[in-house]
Amino acid sequence: MSEYFVIMSFELNDKDLLKDWKILSKEIDEDIAKADGFISRDSGVDESGRVYCLVKWQSEAHQQNFRQQLEARESWPKTMERFGTIANMSTMTPNNLEIF
Repeated sequence: MSEYFVIMSFELNDKDLLKDWKILSKEIDEDIAKADGFISRDSGVDESGRVYCLVKWQSEAHQQNFRQQLEARESWPKTMERFGTIANMSTMTPNNLEIF
């Protein structure tokens, strides 16, 4: 099994929402840290204000399992609604990489 990276980037709906993103990002860190197969998660912002998140998993299967668990939660729609108030969803670009 190879390690697996998920790299996501997006623009904020408003640059003034960076503080809100940092709060939500910390909550995500606390939640994802409990997931089976999770290795690390980092988030940063470039000079233009685009946000990048890099999540490292032990395998693609671990990442997919966690994603399925998230989407099955009753709180998932509210979480995505909250995320959508911060992130411009139309600018989101996900990339998945298997590390070899």
